[in-house]
Amino acid sequence: MLRALIVDDEKFSRVSLRKLLKPYSQIEVIGEAADGVEAIKKIEAQKPDLVFLDIQMPGLNGFEVMRSVALEPKPQVVFVTAFDKYAVKAFEVNAIDYILKPIDEGRLKLTIEKISQRDKSVQEDFEKIRKLLLSLDKFKSPLQHLPLRRGRKIVLMSPTDIHYLKSEQGVTVVVTPSGEYWTHYTLTEIEGILDEQMFFRTHRSTIINLNKIKEIVPAQSGVYDVYLSDTERTCLPLSRDRARVLRERYNF
Repeated sequence: MLRALIVDDEKFSRVSLRKLLKPYSQIEVIGEAADGVEAIKKIEAQKPDLVFLDIQMPGLNGFEVMRSVALEPKPQVVFVTAFDKYAVKAFEVNAIDYILKPIDEGRLKLTIEKISQRDKSVQEDFEKIRKLLLSLDKFKSPLQHLPLRRGRKIVLMSPTDIHYLKSEQGVTVVVTPSGEYWTHYTLTEIEGILDEQMFFRTHRSTIINLNKIKEIVPAQSGVYDVYLSDTERTCLPLSRDRARVLRERYNF
């Protein structure tokens, strides 16, 4: 799923585009911005994968917004405007597409198909990397970098930067100081390729970086709560069976 931000100084245009995007399950609208300054703040804070960006706005225009965004790589951009005179310039700044207002549903469909095709290519590349790393598992060397996804970006993450991994609705989510990523690996696959001296499966749906644990507190009937050293003081479960294994390893 691609996380999208809508930027337009006209509220009607923002509401209209949001409605038009509703049928596309691969697009999640995470927010809106009404001017260039607000857009820059939200893009840098929320790190969307995709921005539907008006060009003519009070203050900063759409091109100035993208030049000012301090993110690398920058999100994909679809310019949405009432004027066709900006088309050439839009593609000069590597926009994925350029849509004229009022937005035609058929034209928007073509744009979404183009975006989805790009995303599919990234997924295929990710799957190739995943299979290669799994094939190398027989050498039992701890993995130096784990390929993770955020939108259409693939990030090679050092395991030392990972706080924990969790399984949510069939997807493995990787939590780091820079936010959440996801991977096609199952928790069982990850358990087999990460350094077992650093990572420990505390629950059927959770793997924790042992170096990020602050304290382990007894809860009830042999079950424990594990608190991490992050600013949120994240609390994760340690099941009875896994607690027994951990106690034997560390003699507590």
